[in-house]
Amino acid sequence: MSSARIFGGRWEVVTPLDEGGQSYVYKVRDRNGEFTEELILKRLKNLKRLDRFEREIKSCQQLSHSGIAPILAYSFDDPPFFVTKFYEGGPLTTHAPFPPIQALDLFIQLCNIVSYAHKKGVIHRDLKPDNIVLNRDRSPVIIDFGLCYLQEEDQRITATMEQVGSRFYIAPELEQGHLEKVTYRVDSYALGKILYFLLAGRNIAREAFRGDNDLTKVCNNEQLNYVSDRILAYAVVENPDDRKSVAELGREARDVRRLIIEHYYPGTEGSLCRFCGEGHYGKFTKSTIRLREPGIEHSVDFYVLVCDKCRNVEWFRFPEGR
Repeated sequence: MSSARIFGGRWEVVTPLDEGGQSYVYKVRDRNGEFTEELILKRLKNLKRLDRFEREIKSCQQLSHSGIAPILAYSFDDPPFFVTKFYEGGPLTTHAPFPPIQALDLFIQLCNIVSYAHKKGVIHRDLKPDNIVLNRDRSPVIIDFGLCYLQEEDQRITATMEQVGSRFYIAPELEQGHLEKVTYRVDSYALGKILYFLLAGRNIAREAFRGDNDLTKVCNNEQLNYVSDRILAYAVVENPDDRKSVAELGREARDVRRLIIEHYYPGTEGSLCRFCGEGHYGKFTKSTIRLREPGIEHSVDFYVLVCDKCRNVEWFRFPEGR
């Protein structure tokens, strides 16, 4: 007979994973067989935080997005727990720093996820690298909505003057926990800090992304001037009114990504790889593809480049006249 711990008569502990101030985390399997993959069970440790625990479950239930960890099952009986997916990629903290294009790709995806939550009336308030994991396909997934603010209820979990969020990522207006200062732009601030972390692999205090902490100095990469001037300058700022919305930051990041590619990754033999940002393109090969459209058939010349470091393959259309 198995001596493994079982929650709710169904969820059998495979191995303990973590213990935080508010909860225990386990990897579990479903004894009923509905879910064949291993899952994560989060058990509440401090019953004084039951309201926060319930809020996390409620917020996730009203959000349906591949970039938000779903609640698969839950119980408020003693001990309260919920079950969610297990993501093999692990937290962002184990992967940063990233090359510029990869970091911007992740940031754009995060902006899309958070913008979706905002449209549903949910403000996360505790965005940080520890609360973001990578899926098998390397796409980001946001977890832990325990500090979220549900706009439709016009209330939050914490007491009026209790500080919430990580000290490195919390927006300045939330440092004293004032309810009236919770807006969507608190997530804009945190996302700006996360972008800095994705690129530099380290945290910065408050709005200190200039001077000695300038990305171009820290990363020794002049490409990142675009990031500081066009994204961080409109996200990691003290006054919420000076911040762009998350959706606007996502659009700005797409423009910055395009500019960096155009200026620094021209797609020619010997140029930097767009994917890893470290290797260089080699093995110049010409290829002709026949395109068929209604009533038309024509040939288009492409050239194929392979990165000498990550082996990423890119196809580029031949410029006119070559």
